[in-house]
Amino acid sequence: MGPEGGNLKTAHCTVSVPPGVVTMETEITCQVINPNDVTLPLKDGEMLVSDIIELGPHGTTFRKPVTVQMQYNSKSLDGAREAAVWVTEDRSHWTKLKTTKESKYKLSVSVDHFSIFAVISQPKEDQCIVPKTGRILTSSTQPAVQISFPEQAVTTETQVTIQVQEVPTRAVEDIKAKDESFQNLVGTSPIVNVETVSTSEVQFHKPVTVRVPHPKHYMDIQHEGPTKLRVMSCEEGTEDWMDVTDNITISRVTEEFVEFEVTHFTRWIVIVVADIYGDPEELGPIPLHLCRWLQHRAVQFILMQREDNINQVVIECKPAEEAETEHANLIQKGYNGPLPSKTVNVFEGQNVEVRLFGNVSIAPSYTQHITFHSQRPNRLHLQVEAHDGSDGNGTVAFLAMPRVKVQKEKDTRAKIRNVRKKLEKLELSSDPEVLQPKKLCALPLSVPCGSPKKASKGVAGGATFKDVGKTFYFIKENVSTGWKDLAFHLGIPDPDIRNIARRNPDDKSCCMDMLQEWKKKKGDAATIEVLMKALSEAGLQSVVDGLKRLHRRGEKK
Repeated sequence: MGPEGGNLKTAHCTVSVPPGVVTMETEITCQVINPNDVTLPLKDGEMLVSDIIELGPHGTTFRKPVTVQMQYNSKSLDGAREAAVWVTEDRSHWTKLKTTKESKYKLSVSVDHFSIFAVISQPKEDQCIVPKTGRILTSSTQPAVQISFPEQAVTTETQVTIQVQEVPTRAVEDIKAKDESFQNLVGTSPIVNVETVSTSEVQFHKPVTVRVPHPKHYMDIQHEGPTKLRVMSCEEGTEDWMDVTDNITISRVTEEFVEFEVTHFTRWIVIVVADIYGDPEELGPIPLHLCRWLQHRAVQFILMQREDNINQVVIECKPAEEAETEHANLIQKGYNGPLPSKTVNVFEGQNVEVRLFGNVSIAPSYTQHITFHSQRPNRLHLQVEAHDGSDGNGTVAFLAMPRVKVQKEKDTRAKIRNVRKKLEKLELSSDPEVLQPKKLCALPLSVPCGSPKKASKGVAGGATFKDVGKTFYFIKENVSTGWKDLAFHLGIPDPDIRNIARRNPDDKSCCMDMLQEWKKKKGDAATIEVLMKALSEAGLQSVVDGLKRLHRRGEKK
């Protein structure tokens, strides 16, 4: 693209560059990033609804704003939800951008440099500026939720946001059915999250009143017998719900709503429980399980092997209602394998570690993960092999990694101290290894040694698709640091090369990853002739000679 500007259109986004943004011909690139290769710190109620795209070139600040229009899946959106574009520079720390809705399926943002972008769906957020004279903020999705600032509650204008996460009656019924300790739960209000938009902590000089629907009215519950009403709160970045009823002032209770006064903002929920024992019991697990119910999804894991090359394995994590259909689709595409796993629960953005046990291993042998997003494909391709030339029999286990929340920098030390104190009270170690992955399920895997492979069609005069794959292990062991030169001569774009380098721990892993990417993109055009020519052009003639020797040995056998 030159100084006159123009548009880059792909299936995932449109980049509009106005005239004068660049002074010379500049290559604009768009690369789709695998969700497994980034960290998305999703909070309750948030979900990924687009492809994650990386735009280049990096490191260039434009003279004028450039418009990036993102395609996204609006299936999950309703009147209580909205979507926004997030951006990251390091694949871990994300910032929400000011977003313009172009249509039902498109959002746009203005940026002065390129990076990595994604569209996130979240509960609708209401914002307002609170002046010194006070103000009432009402939720647009749940008008019964209000935040009332009296005059002089703040000494400077303060921006406040409010999100309401609805809690269906079915959530209460389900957690009561699964855990007898929740039988005294009668109902809840929605979960209300209130924040101030400020780089420093905002101090209220007068109590602020929070109004939420009364749980009985909100869930339309008729309950006979004595009950008690409790206010629960949870600090941002934790899952620790605490009963704060005795530490705040409940200023008003009617049949329709509950009002209470607070001096700082966080997440709130009001619950009603049957007053069976008189004294308040431990109630923190109730909102915790409600949040997990809202965020968790029932999924099944699918593990399939190609019929013509059983060393190639595809793993998918699908919503339970879609697993059977996807399993049948893979069979039609030439795959075979066990039935989908049992149904398990994972949350949006759940990072699941994939481990092999038994006489089988992943090649190359580094840890693999799959990340679940209910609105996106969740697929992982593996190359597996048997040990020691014998038949490989084992299992593939799926382990849910602990949920990690990204803390605000100013809160990190305090949060660590609080966690350590709680662990000490429980007489537990404060070592980070306390957070262990949880096994979800497992599926069997068999890789017979020397199993016959069906012939596949190759390019005339060239090697077959699978034949070229047999050379990859030899190449990655002998190319080492020269893998980038080889990638260049194979025609792999620079953004792809950088992406491969970032997601792999060493040169050998990078080389194997790069070769597999090349094979996947080129298909039957990925022949031994093309590979040997690229090796020679990259100054790796010794590797070419080694491959020829291996080929001659194979012919003699």
